Amino acid sequence: MNVLATLLMTQVIGLLATAGLLAVSVEGLPSTSALIWAGAAGLSGVAGLGCLYLALSRGTMGLVAPLAALVGAALPALVGIVNGESASPLLLAGMVLALCAVVVISLPDSSSAAEAAQRGTSAHAELALIVLSGLGFAGFYLFIDQSRANGGETWWPILTVRMAGLSVVVLGLIALTIRAALTERGSRPSLRVPLRLMPLVVLSGLGDLGGNLFFLLANAAGSLAVAVVLSSLYPVVTAVLARIFLRERLSRSRLMGVAAAIGGVVLIAAGQT
Repeated sequence: MNVLATLLMTQVIGLLATAGLLAVSVEGLPSTSALIWAGAAGLSGVAGLGCLYLALSRGTMGLVAPLAALVGAALPALVGIVNGESASPLLLAGMVLALCAVVVISLPDSSSAAEAAQRGTSAHAELALIVLSGLGFAGFYLFIDQSRANGGETWWPILTVRMAGLSVVVLGLIALTIRAALTERGSRPSLRVPLRLMPLVVLSGLGDLGGNLFFLLANAAGSLAVAVVLSSLYPVVTAVLARIFLRERLSRSRLMGVAAAIGGVVLIAAGQT
């Protein structure tokens, strides 16, 4: 099952669930600017999600997730500093620790080189996907915050996010289909979903929707930076699940890098309170 097929199914599931919840809510239609910002968040978010899926399929989950979360968490904090927000010592320490984590995790070792050779991918390509994923998520956080600031509440922004994300996926599928028809090298994207994987796809779509919802609620209740950084602690769960179900193992140095990444996220969150 390819990345675009996964994105298509999860976006459709999220869109249908959101439309149903909006239909029974009493939320009024927000301003046009709020919907535009939400649409931008949807475009950025689905781009980040697609890059994350690619990185996860090509790399080690316990390694990919912390780095993607790190980029997504640090950028809103940097935006705040550029806009004049004060940077506490804890926040600066968290950024330094995060930078050290990126360096440690990015250093190649013998096992990662062997794995990359087996997969036919390079560490640089995986790192590029991770950075793009983090930038996409950071854009989602920043844009959806602007939607809220312009009057967006909950379900209308989420519905707009889903519609924008779905449109990008559909356009991507159309582009690949046209490319396959015009060239001999391309192949038409398959949208077949094995029946045994459908429960996981449904859970993924609903989980993504739930993540959007709870982030919006947390952001409305407090600081954007704190909501962003604390929501970026998900790599802890990813690493644990990858260890349990996929038997993934990291070298000692990379385990230290993952721990430093998580520690950097925590310090950034503490520095924003």
